[in-house]
This record gives sequence, structure tokens and C-alpha cells, in this order.
Amino acid sequence: MKFAHMADVHLGFEQYRLPYRAEEFAQAFREAMEKAIAEEVDFILIAGDLFHSSRPSPETIKTAIEILKKPKEAEIPVFAIEGNHDRTQRKVSAYHLLEGLGLLHLVGLRDEKVENEYLTSERLGGKYLVKGVFERGGKSVEIHGLKYMSAAWLERNRLGEIFRPEGDAILMLHQGVKELIEKMMGIIPESQRDYFELRMEDLPKGYLYYALGHIHRNFETSYDIGTLVYPGSLQRWDFGDYELRYRWNGRSFTPEAGTRKGFYVVEDFKPKFIELRVRPFIDVKLKADEETAKRELKRLRSKIPGEAFVRLDLRWEKPYDVSSFQEILEVKYLYLRTRFERKLKAAAGGEVPKPAEYFTPAELRAIELTGEKKFDAIDTVVELFLKAEEKNPEKPGEEKREEPAPAEEEKQKREEKPERARKSEKPKPKGKPTSILAWIGGGDED
Repeated sequence: MKFAHMADVHLGFEQYRLPYRAEEFAQAFREAMEKAIAEEVDFILIAGDLFHSSRPSPETIKTAIEILKKPKEAEIPVFAIEGNHDRTQRKVSAYHLLEGLGLLHLVGLRDEKVENEYLTSERLGGKYLVKGVFERGGKSVEIHGLKYMSAAWLERNRLGEIFRPEGDAILMLHQGVKELIEKMMGIIPESQRDYFELRMEDLPKGYLYYALGHIHRNFETSYDIGTLVYPGSLQRWDFGDYELRYRWNGRSFTPEAGTRKGFYVVEDFKPKFIELRVRPFIDVKLKADEETAKRELKRLRSKIPGEAFVRLDLRWEKPYDVSSFQEILEVKYLYLRTRFERKLKAAAGGEVPKPAEYFTPAELRAIELTGEKKFDAIDTVVELFLKAEEKNPEKPGEEKREEPAPAEEEKQKREEKPERARKSEKPKPKGKPTSILAWIGGGDED
């Protein structure tokens, strides 16, 4: 018996607000289906997150229908469960629509009894446990499954009391398992390192294959009498899910291989990974001054394909202009993550001054804003420093600082102009930007 196991398709995901990324997620699913059919599998498992949202757009549903017609025409049944992204508390989901069109078979706990060529039902309390059934060549296998459930639900409802396999069986879940995530800690996407709802001891025993989804990195291990497998996502999820990472060691860049993307073909319960060629994500970590950074990035760019998405994680002791780095690397998408840190020198007594003693209030606020994971407060930071310059026109290095206006005078100024007028009269930087303005984008550039 031979089947395909895939998960975390995320149809409709416009990653980084780029519409063409949704098309690329769809293309990965299309290619995976075509490869599975070419492998002449008996059936296909989709272990959750077929869609990126529980309310996919009509265009996304249309895409799913078009792709799932391929295995239907090849007479290959598809069994599926809902993931955390696309599950719904409503009675009918996009999965039920696809099931109604004969494109997939939804397994798990359901309100209604379902009996057909590929599904059978078992009464379980007030619900039915709907199981997949496949028979061929005198052999049969049951496909059990459950949509994504929260940790709280799983504490109240033990999986071992729900699933009791008899004969050859597969269990399909969309959950994180604590011990497995700990093993993958250095290689799974950064955003998924707290994604677990189960422990190994919570998994029911007796299955020949555990078809899991939810974690976006492929992983295989053994459990009880069977094999436990995460196929990973079909496309790259974030820059922690990189294909290649370059780390600067002070002399050169050291390459580090990342993750593969694809799905599994499982023959006689032995998995084989089928790799997909997807857009490369490359993570570059560099700690260097401006001159060194420019020189070494120019050397590195021949190793980075133009279609790549690149994250440049740049650190140094003081800010400098990074606006030219896009032109240096010449890639499809560049995400700059800059972290410039001043070294605080100890005083004569050996004590390092507190940040409030070393930085101005405007600088402290800017550090707070720019330290956020998703920095989108450029205008606020620019305004902070422009106001600081207005209050302190002295040249750099001068100790004298203008005293702030009394509170009553400030209040009077605010009352003299309506809010909208004050915003429209916000001063704009002129000429060459200061070093801090260069750091956050440089003059008129975002």
C-alpha cells in the first residue's frame, strides 16, 4: 500500500502582503499533487491547514477545487482534517464544501453519521467518530483523525480514550508535541517554538503511521509500533524557515544549510521525502561597520540568487546609512533588521551608567520603538529627533541644553492650533540626513 502525506498548504496566504506569494503557495500544492499522482499512490492525506484562513476567499476556494480535481480524475481519494488556521466552530466549513463536491473526505468527530465507499462512522457519546477506509488487493487500512484542538480541550478529552485502532491504521493529527519540538528547537521556524498542545505520552498507541501537521519542518521518528512524521509546510513560512543561512565570523561568511520543503510518499509504512523547489529564503547575519558590511555583501551577492527573499540581520555599535544595501544585494525581497548598540563605558568607579543617564529621552523612546519586532513607527521616530534638534540647536559635543518650555506655555501652544493643522505643519528633514535618520531609513526613503 502506498500513500502521500502532506500538510500546511496554506492556500490564500499573501505572505508579507505580497499577492504573488499566494500564487506560489498554490503552485506548490499543485506540484505536490502532480508528483503524488505520478508516484501512483493509493490515497492522499492532508493533515490540516489546507487553507490559511477558516474563511477563504472565493478565488482561493476556486484554486483548491481546480487542484483537487487532479486526484479525483485519477481516482485517488483524499482524506483530510482541519488545522488551527482553517478550522471553524461553525457546522459547515470550506472542507465540507470540497467534500460535497467529492474532492476530499473529512475524518474526525462530527455531528452526523457518514457512510460511503471511503468513510464509516462509530458512535462516540453525542457525536460520531468518522473514519476513513481504504481497501485494495486484499489489504485494508483505516484512517483516523481529529481536527486541531486546544491544549485545554485535549486535557479534558484523552486521545487514548477516543482512538483505539484495530488492525492496520493511520492516525492523522494537527498538533504540536512538546518533546518533538524540543528536539527540533534549533531548526524549526522561530514563530513556532511554543506550538505544542500534547506530550508524547498523550499519543494513543497501536498505529502503524502517525501523519502529523502543524510544525513547518519535516521530521521523522518512531513511536510505539509505528512511524511518526511531520512533512512540514509546502512553502517557506518565515526567515527562521530558511534554505540557507550565512553567519559572519569576523573574517568571512560561513554557510549553514536550512530546511527542505515538500511532502512524503509512504510505501508499506516507510516514508520517503519528496522535495519541492520553492522560492529560496536566505538569512544573513552580520556584525560589522558600514565599510566592512558593504564590501562583504558585495562579495556575497554572487552566491544569492536574484529571486531569493533575504533577511539581513545587521548589528554594530553605532548607526549608519543602510539604504544602499537593496541595490548591493539585488534580490526579489529584502528585509533589513538593524540593531545598533552603543557600548556603555564604565566610569572611574567601575560602574556602567544607567540608560537614562547615557541617552536623551528622545533616544530612549526611539530605542523602545525600533526594538519592536515589527517596526512601523518611522514617522514617530523622525518627529522625536526633529523636535529634539529644535530644542537643542547646539553643535554635537556641546554640553548646554535648552530648558523645556513650562507646561502652561506648551498647553497654550496646543490650544492655538487645531490638531489637524499641527500635523500638517510637521517639519520635514532637509538636506543630508543625520546619522540617526540614516539609520531608520535615510531622508525621504522609507
